[in-house]
Amino acid sequence: MRPRRTYKKSEASRQQVLDAAIRALAENGSAHTSVSDIAETAGMSKGAVHYHFESKDDLIAQVLVRCADVMRERVRAAWDAPGEPQEKVRRALREMRAARSQGSAELRVLADLMAQGIHDPKLRQALSAMFEANRQEVHAHLEQSFRELGITPRVPVHVMPRLVIGILDGLALHDFFDPMSPEDEELVQSALETIALSLIGG
Repeated sequence: MRPRRTYKKSEASRQQVLDAAIRALAENGSAHTSVSDIAETAGMSKGAVHYHFESKDDLIAQVLVRCADVMRERVRAAWDAPGEPQEKVRRALREMRAARSQGSAELRVLADLMAQGIHDPKLRQALSAMFEANRQEVHAHLEQSFRELGITPRVPVHVMPRLVIGILDGLALHDFFDPMSPEDEELVQSALETIALSLIGG
């Protein structure tokens, strides 16, 4: 007898739940979205959702990972493409900004959970892990680029991700309430690149 192949089907079902959770949370926010709502969005029973995730908290934690992964993949592709260090920085900054300024479902979910995480210790812990992973990944890309090309930054490399990500995340929050015109968007992007490149020494 052949062994039953249930892993791929189960993993696909799990991803279906995560994708549905992101859609539902982006539409209504975590406070107004129940596991039943997510199950309905996924076209599954509530029991099927709980088969993959023990609780709503468990599901939210995995949604955070999924949202961060989607956004990080875009930036990885920008860093991995060939080019000079200044070109890589500009390209990565543009992708990081684009990922935060296009009103994606992932961004809306992250913004909603960040606001709630201020008062929710469990959620704050999950967000802390996400922020640390984002920072470490940008740090690793910068450090490798500088090392390979013999560039010495004007500030410690480990500080640069905090500056860059902090500015980008702050702009993303402002965009929800005070969106920019296309003209200002270009000016802000140019200013971001100027700031980032000014931190790099020759």
